[in-house]
Amino acid sequence: MKVVSYTEHGKASEVLEVYEVDDPCPEEGEVLIKMESSGVNPSDVKARSGALWPMTCHRTIPHNDGAGVIVSVGKSVDSSRVGERVWTYNVNRTPNGLEQGANGTCCEYVAIKSRFAVPLPASVSFIEGACLGVPAMTAYVALFSDGPIENKSVLVTGGAGSVGMMAIQLAKWAGVKNIIATVSSDLKAKAAKAAGANETINYKQITSLDLFANSLLDINDGKPFHRIVDVDFGFHIGMISKTLRPGGVISAYASMSTPRPSFDFYPIMMNGATLRLIEIYAQNPNQFGRICKGLNAALADNVIKPMVNKVYNLQQTVEAHEAVEAGRHIGNIVIKL
Repeated sequence: MKVVSYTEHGKASEVLEVYEVDDPCPEEGEVLIKMESSGVNPSDVKARSGALWPMTCHRTIPHNDGAGVIVSVGKSVDSSRVGERVWTYNVNRTPNGLEQGANGTCCEYVAIKSRFAVPLPASVSFIEGACLGVPAMTAYVALFSDGPIENKSVLVTGGAGSVGMMAIQLAKWAGVKNIIATVSSDLKAKAAKAAGANETINYKQITSLDLFANSLLDINDGKPFHRIVDVDFGFHIGMISKTLRPGGVISAYASMSTPRPSFDFYPIMMNGATLRLIEIYAQNPNQFGRICKGLNAALADNVIKPMVNKVYNLQQTVEAHEAVEAGRHIGNIVIKL
């Protein structure tokens, strides 16, 4: 089968190559999937560049997310799964989710544990299915790990990002009263509102953190938020004592502007804030099961729809990686296989 792979870390144009390997066979507890699509996430390009961890095998096939059809099963897997449309997660990870695995979804076939292949509703395309792993699962954990959110207020920072737009759609589905999103352009404001945000605020136009906090309060009826779904913990942590209600939750899944954030502990402590730091790859099996069940319920209700920016073919995987690294796109980048 054809795969895209790399044998050393580096620039996409220098290390990614189309390569031929033997078709895999499903072992006990596994399913073999004919891949139709492969999602490209920021963590995938960081792993390929060498920013996350050392090489763990001679040849790595990248990407965790994807969608396809089960064509055969290993021992102990119900044969009725053959022919099932599925979406995948955590494919290119070690069992604990914390390190690089060898075989990802950027290939024609992949054999994975049955639980990493989730039924894909007929109403969802394979291209959309490739966008459900990292972005949708992260958004789900950020919103639903700390009690009900119906009739509450949620701030989504980076509301036009892949996780942000999923969080907005899921929050609306859950009955959140007021969803506010931060964005960096008018075009991104339009995308966040299309996803369901009540209002947006362009953080690029704010001159200080205090002014930013006050502006957010102003568009939330003068009140702090019950939840913050956060794409840049180091940037926003300095204002959560003002923007987060007592006992509220900030769920952070990245901190790229300041990887080593520092903050004043006591105002946040006295606010009773919960700091939830999300490593989506490292949930336990029961948590993964709950997340997948919840997302499929939202898909069945037709309330979440991934925004796809561009679809590339296998030969264009370098371009797809470069597009994700450039960060100028709105929506998901997908490889069609």
